[in-house]
Amino acid sequence: MAPAQDWTPGEVVLGLYEVLDVVHSGGMGVVHRVRHRGWQVDMAVKTPRPKFVQNPEDRSRFEAEAETWVGLGLHPHTVGCAYVRTIDGMPRVFAEWVDGGSLAQAVDSGELYAGDPEAALARILDIAVQTAWGLTHAHEAGLVHQDVKSANVMLEPDGTAKVTDFGLAKARAASEGGETARPPDLPATVSYGGMTREYCSPEQAAAAAGARGVRLTAATDVWSWAVTVLEMFAGRPPSHHGQAAGEAMEVILRTGGTRAPVPPAVAALLRRCFADDPAARPAGFGEVAATLTEVYREVLGVPYERPAPKAARLLSDGLSNQALSLLDLGRTEEAEGLWRRALGTDPYHLPSVYNFGLHRWRTGQETGEELVTNIEAALAAAGSDRAGHGALLLLGAVQLERHEDERAGELLREAVAADPASADAAEALAEWERRPPRIRADFKGHKQTDVSAVVVSADGGLVLSGDRAGMLLLWAPGRSRRRTLTRRGEEIAALAMDTAGTLGAAVRGGVVEVWDLKRGRRLPSPPQQVGAVIAAVSGDGRYVAAGYPRGLIQVWEADGTSIVATFRGHTGPVTSLALSEDGRTALSASFGWDHDCTVRAWDVAGGKCVGMLIGPARGTLNGRPVHTSPMDVGAVSSDARRAVVAWSEGPLTVWDAQRGAVVGEAPHSWRHVESVALATTASTVLTSADSGSEVQAWDASTGRCLRTLDRDLPSDAGWAHALDVSADGRVAVLGLAHGRHGRVAVRSLPTGGYRAPWCYARPRPARELTRADEAFRELMDRADELAGQGRFPAAADALRSAQRMPGFDRHPALRAAWARVGEHGRRSTLLSASPLYFYDADRVFTQPPTVALREDGDIAATGRWTGEVDVWDIAAGERLHTFDPGEGGNARDIQFAVNGMLLLVLTSVGTIRQLSLETGGKRLFTDETGALTAFAVNPAGDRVLIGDVTGTLRLRDLPAGRILHAWRAHGGKVHAVALSRDARYAATLGGTHPEEDRFGGRPDENEIQLWRQGEDGPAWTLQVSGLSETRLDFSADGRTLFVSEGLSVAARDVSTGEFRYAIHSRAGRVTGDTDITFSADGRLVATPDRNALRVWETATGELVRTLTTADTPSAFTLSADGSVAVTGADRLVQVWDVRSGRCLRTLEGHRTRLYRASLSRDGTLLVTTDLGSGMGVWEMAWDFDFAPEAGA
Repeated sequence: MAPAQDWTPGEVVLGLYEVLDVVHSGGMGVVHRVRHRGWQVDMAVKTPRPKFVQNPEDRSRFEAEAETWVGLGLHPHTVGCAYVRTIDGMPRVFAEWVDGGSLAQAVDSGELYAGDPEAALARILDIAVQTAWGLTHAHEAGLVHQDVKSANVMLEPDGTAKVTDFGLAKARAASEGGETARPPDLPATVSYGGMTREYCSPEQAAAAAGARGVRLTAATDVWSWAVTVLEMFAGRPPSHHGQAAGEAMEVILRTGGTRAPVPPAVAALLRRCFADDPAARPAGFGEVAATLTEVYREVLGVPYERPAPKAARLLSDGLSNQALSLLDLGRTEEAEGLWRRALGTDPYHLPSVYNFGLHRWRTGQETGEELVTNIEAALAAAGSDRAGHGALLLLGAVQLERHEDERAGELLREAVAADPASADAAEALAEWERRPPRIRADFKGHKQTDVSAVVVSADGGLVLSGDRAGMLLLWAPGRSRRRTLTRRGEEIAALAMDTAGTLGAAVRGGVVEVWDLKRGRRLPSPPQQVGAVIAAVSGDGRYVAAGYPRGLIQVWEADGTSIVATFRGHTGPVTSLALSEDGRTALSASFGWDHDCTVRAWDVAGGKCVGMLIGPARGTLNGRPVHTSPMDVGAVSSDARRAVVAWSEGPLTVWDAQRGAVVGEAPHSWRHVESVALATTASTVLTSADSGSEVQAWDASTGRCLRTLDRDLPSDAGWAHALDVSADGRVAVLGLAHGRHGRVAVRSLPTGGYRAPWCYARPRPARELTRADEAFRELMDRADELAGQGRFPAAADALRSAQRMPGFDRHPALRAAWARVGEHGRRSTLLSASPLYFYDADRVFTQPPTVALREDGDIAATGRWTGEVDVWDIAAGERLHTFDPGEGGNARDIQFAVNGMLLLVLTSVGTIRQLSLETGGKRLFTDETGALTAFAVNPAGDRVLIGDVTGTLRLRDLPAGRILHAWRAHGGKVHAVALSRDARYAATLGGTHPEEDRFGGRPDENEIQLWRQGEDGPAWTLQVSGLSETRLDFSADGRTLFVSEGLSVAARDVSTGEFRYAIHSRAGRVTGDTDITFSADGRLVATPDRNALRVWETATGELVRTLTTADTPSAFTLSADGSVAVTGADRLVQVWDVRSGRCLRTLEGHRTRLYRASLSRDGTLLVTTDLGSGMGVWEMAWDFDFAPEAGA
């Protein structure tokens, strides 16, 4: 592609930007007028001349100036910058095209003075006011233009004036200064360093002359603006040197050399602007504009008709474009912040979901599966009409980059058919057509047991596999050829192969067997140590190595003639081992429990360690830094050149063994990884989880998950106990458990190459945005007014009108208004359910996670495994406060009390901590007779009942914590307690004997007791056995006690203890934090069943609805009114309409089995946690039905 300054009319750049015209503007850059073919919108593209960005400093300066313009936002009287994009290695500023030309052109051509003198004066004053407004916006944003002139004022055909060229202004905050020397060969009318000689202020001229300590403030723009206004009256720049403009004006006024009369009030204003002392000039353009509008009225006899403008609030489109610009400029954190703002405005804004997700995936912050799920959710929320044909391209391009070729092909063919002019769609489809067929082969030759070891040749053409029964097989994927080397024997623990696939090594019974794979025969070996756990073969097949449990490594010649070297360095077992192509160097690693967590490079002939990689320091032990963790995991490449290590609480590190240097570090999200394989010529890494159930391919250079292979494996495939990857990272080989049989799966892996394009949203004019914002605010005010009058159906209609406005349909203010108005209606339609964020709290949360959501959904509390308790603004994801661990122990249960301003935390050491959210104060409840074991807060939140290990109960008031009543209820430990809403009744479950008696042969006997306030003994007692995990709950009216123990829920009469009804389950005890949940109004109760959630009436025990789920729910909750249920089955969250039994939405994002679900009282905020300590926070938007207004 030609350099930008050589673009010619008719040329199409990147298949997207059609060059319409070339405008040379300024000494530092070239402006091209282009047409964006996707939007059919003309844009101005400003590119710096190469000689001005030859070095990094100049380039950084231009990028900083461009970033300033992007960050200025939109205003009716500034030219908007849509985004910055690097093309051919050059940063380009893409701005709106203004069709009427520049003010300088209007002055030179005389168009400014068309009509009579009064019309010309009106036009000049109008432009002066508009430019003052535009510069006011810039100054309020902290930007001094420093190059105000007529050439930098653009005119629309309707007379609208806009200040431009902020991209080449020397961006400075008002308090900053400094200039660079001006090249002597530039003419006076050409800007450089933020100034043009004919328009410069005295302080700019002094700085250009080399004066030190000159401060350039907003006053310098006041001077240059005044020069520009004087130019409009004079018909030409008033002087060759801007600093002489004041004197030049007096000459012009005295001689009458103007094209239009200068009103005395304007002359007086310009004299103030030309004050030598910057502090004596008008304080700001707001004052200037106000003066001119009054002059306009006095001189022309009519009011100035333009209303004072407002800066346009950037909606999600503008924020996403600005984020892309910042990302292109290397301002990653700021870009991410803008995308979060965009998604806060509209959680389903497609360009933001796509761009932010693509960025997060490429930087290893989320998986490709999560990206696709989020894009599909945004498409579903928008609907096909609003999403448009471009949505097919976005999803297809992502699938293509993920190498999900079958789905990518379907989407891209549709995208090209829908929009044949799309260059991006055509390019993506062409890439898809060039790709070879994906490899997919399954081999079921291991009939006796699961596969324990696999290795693949460098080109992916041969696979050697072994199983626990000793079978060793060699086969070629896709060619149905196999050779059985051994049928049975001791387990094959590890395998290795040379580059050509002609020599193999197998570890069996602690001995390394060497095999001639071409002939299928075992070769002799020299006497070797017994107990080998790992093997390696040099690339040329001449040498074999073995690693042992105590760090010993042996190397011998493959023909069995002699042992070449024996050396030891690791203090733990060798877990990964490789030899170089010629066998002269070796690379080894030792990771896991009781391993030394190092990678070591060896000179084989000398038996010396020539390089070592150790982990980052993570704490100290006995005053020494700790560099190891049992959670560290790593592997070496089969050519002994590189190693990859994922340090626990550290980066994903790529180590070059030949240089002995770290060549890459990236954040990672590896969790519970057991097996690792590393490609030799690519950055691909293959991992399987410790359960073997999750197999993922990663880009080691970025930490990005390229693909999760689970869905690409047979549905009946078991765990992946063994894995390997070809040298080029294109082929994965997995050894799977399949019942009592084994299976080897070969799959294609994603590689580098195609990258999905960014999605730039079509910019909207500032005036259009301002009008839309005003209309939206009017509707919102109208809705508030109607709601205040109690006219909720009419208020809802106003909100629906606001919701139909493009760009505002999921605005935060709208969602908040719906929550307020919806309280007076009946929830009817789920409009959207979107993730606000996911928080990976692995090694942070307790296990299982201890999380509590306050009823209003504003605040949540979480427990750390180290004992701290965090308080969150849960919707914002902001940690508000952290309570220290106090006297020790981590949180086992957290509950809110006293209007949600108090936390009660049961700890693992048998204490209860009372934590105040108002004051940060803390109180500790303990018991000298034994550990506290259970507590319950009444729904009113002003009483807490606490039980301990001795069977003693204490009722305390809150927040004072005074003991209102204490009594010995049981002979043994209290397992569970409950309080009725009014605290009149207490229910307890406890042992009949002390815990220590049970080891003496006493049965596991427990009892349930019901206590009335003020009575000395229980109202009734029920003897039970083996129910220590039982939960107790009172009904909302206090008449029924629910006893739930997993397999069943029994409802008993509170007064008598009599059995009323039972709810039975086939699910058994669930893995979540509860096996029962109630609606806040007490009408309904939900319990899990096998692959279902059942909802019942509490009053009668009658079944209301069965919600069928794909798996048994482990997490579930009901909305306050019982109309909505949320289930978490395996990793899927589903939202249900209880009345119809219909699934309203399926939410994906969790990586492990769900543990808990909590819903705010108004049903708009959902918090889900899983057993991997992942927390998802979701926002749900609803529509409502309302009773007709009176008289309607």
